[in-house]
Amino acid sequence: MTKKQFVLFTLIGVSLLSNISNLVAQSPEWSESKRKKGIQVLTRPFAGSNLDEFLGRTEVDASISQIIALLTDPASCKNLYHQCKELTVLSGTEKKSVVYLRNGAPWPVNDRDLIMDRGFEQNEKTLATVMKIKRLDSNARPTPSGVTRMENFEGVWRIIPQTNGKLKIEYQAHFEPGGSVPQSVINLVLTDTPYESLLNVQKLVEEGKHKDAKFDWIKEPTKN
Repeated sequence: MTKKQFVLFTLIGVSLLSNISNLVAQSPEWSESKRKKGIQVLTRPFAGSNLDEFLGRTEVDASISQIIALLTDPASCKNLYHQCKELTVLSGTEKKSVVYLRNGAPWPVNDRDLIMDRGFEQNEKTLATVMKIKRLDSNARPTPSGVTRMENFEGVWRIIPQTNGKLKIEYQAHFEPGGSVPQSVINLVLTDTPYESLLNVQKLVEEGKHKDAKFDWIKEPTKN
């Protein structure tokens, strides 16, 4: 390697490290909002928004397919997702679909709804699986009277195999509810939504709900 090439590679390396450092520095820190019953809830500021982003996490003894079945079961609207009033698949398959969601809200705040894209991906090496959900600008389902359509919603459920044989479950999301919502209600949503939803995941797993579920597009970790 010539001296000129060495200097060039060194400059490139320093530039890459500098860019990575800047990204880390710009990323706001998570702060813990709740820790109870094996569930941790964190929040952090979200760029360009007055509303924080939330992250909930827990561990369960289950298969990846069981968790996917729980997350996609229409009945999970009532027994898994916090404040969910309706969860309807409008089109698509188990792996990728368009879904209508309506969430309840305490009086006098209007219920919120949205149409969203929902899709699964699995890492071939780690077997970590994610369910990504994102608001679609669609009128495939009109907003009912007295309901406000959310301006934005983007989230992800992560299903991550652990060395102890369990699965780490993470639910991370940010939303813009639209309309007028008191800050007290927002604060409750930011902590209660991930906490109650993950608490319900724990309960449904313990009850054996969808324990025998299988998906041909999912690879399960090998049990020791």
